[in-house]
Amino acid sequence: MKKRIFPTIAVLLALTCLLAFSTSAFAAKGGKGAGGGGGGGAEAPDYGDLFVLYRDTYGVPIPTRDGCQQPLAAAEFAGCLDISSAPGDCLLIPIDPDTCTVLPEYASYTQEVDFGRINALRFPDSVFESQLKEATSTLATADCISLDPAGRLVASSTKDGVTKTSTIDSPIQNLAIYRQLLLEGNLGAAVPLTDWLATAARAFGVASAKDGEVTVDMVVYANQILGLPDPNTSTMLPTRCITVREEVKGKVQWVKKCFLDYSAYNYDRDTNFSSLPSPAYIPADAPQEGWFEYLSLLSESTRTFDIVQGPILAAVPELWADPSLRTSNLAGFTQAADDTRAVIEFMHTWPVPGNYATALSCEASSGIFYDVSISADSGLQVPVRMVAGTEGREGTVTVANAGPAEATIAVMVSGLDSDGNSVTPLYAMLDGAPTDVPIFDVPEEFVLPAGFSKSWTFFFSMDVPTKITWTATAAAAAPGEYDVNLNNNTVTETTIVTGSKGGRNH
Repeated sequence: MKKRIFPTIAVLLALTCLLAFSTSAFAAKGGKGAGGGGGGGAEAPDYGDLFVLYRDTYGVPIPTRDGCQQPLAAAEFAGCLDISSAPGDCLLIPIDPDTCTVLPEYASYTQEVDFGRINALRFPDSVFESQLKEATSTLATADCISLDPAGRLVASSTKDGVTKTSTIDSPIQNLAIYRQLLLEGNLGAAVPLTDWLATAARAFGVASAKDGEVTVDMVVYANQILGLPDPNTSTMLPTRCITVREEVKGKVQWVKKCFLDYSAYNYDRDTNFSSLPSPAYIPADAPQEGWFEYLSLLSESTRTFDIVQGPILAAVPELWADPSLRTSNLAGFTQAADDTRAVIEFMHTWPVPGNYATALSCEASSGIFYDVSISADSGLQVPVRMVAGTEGREGTVTVANAGPAEATIAVMVSGLDSDGNSVTPLYAMLDGAPTDVPIFDVPEEFVLPAGFSKSWTFFFSMDVPTKITWTATAAAAAPGEYDVNLNNNTVTETTIVTGSKGGRNH
């Protein structure tokens, strides 16, 4: 069980400078933010100019009768087109129906989005996978997992009576978490979540710039850049698709675009922030649901401050403006993400100095946790091709332990030929030369300290043309030890064995 105990604080501080805070208003119609086309077309997308578009409640662009997507201006202007008869709705920017581009005289009214920290989503998949592994490893190996007042994931561990906490606040790690949740709806069995979609919204908010604004267009384009709405990508959310006309490689043509459907999402601001931080820990002597602590100016003339403990909804301007707000669909998801961002901005603007912050406490776990892995890129190295009947070849398997504890591990390497027969025997190598000592006839058991890796090189031969399928697996070998990520414990590679004169394979 996870337990937290916190001391009471009441302190008056004198600081040397006056802290300033800023507010930001949430976007209205169609969602300000990113811009451009958004979708999942087959052509490589151009992310040079992404504009705010006229969209429906699902985030799907509403095209003209000619199939052109329609950019929105921030305010009315001479020559604008009405969205509706309501005052202030003259925001549509005229489009050339032949090219589906903004008419030159109105180009200055388009709203191009500055993604800020969200630009990290342009990194390759390998970066997201690496950052996701780092974040989930931190969480899975912690004694306690909690949520801070903004909804950020926090990992806490206690050793020798001292508790250390780590907040998952890296933009790239939170984008990796968002991506993973939209793809699979979980962060692994070792990181339990009560609501994966709410966690995804919070992760998106954490990844965005604190002084920026999360908007509908930003979310839509982030999905596009991550490739989530692509027809070949399986996600936890359904998609909605349309066809629009746009320029592709210099030619205007019809293009299919798909968008994630958030219609199942409902957001209640009061319910959300009344349950944060989770579990409650402020004030320490009698924790209240929905309370946090922050710095408050007592006197500008004397530069004196106080630490205030109270409801989140009553402190953050963007929240107390409408504490009972309820919304749904993509607008609700976007609002949830922006509310997370707003609370983080407030906490950074009015931070409680570390020595005075209510300490998070966590009971040490009795389990032994670590993350043992075999790299999918280099953990199992075998020849791609070899010639049958030669003197033989060698392979190498490497096992790593990310910790935090040392691990008792059993590693096994096996090979099967095209007929399903085991490739045996495998021999151990010594000083670069094969020996007559069998290896991997049974799993090799060993102890690996945290932060270290260990390799084995084995020798094998094959007399006939075939295809060898190799499998390397590392597993916890001692009772009471837990590998927190079982998705990186097995790697498969193949070796094609040809005839001596390049004969055909079996």
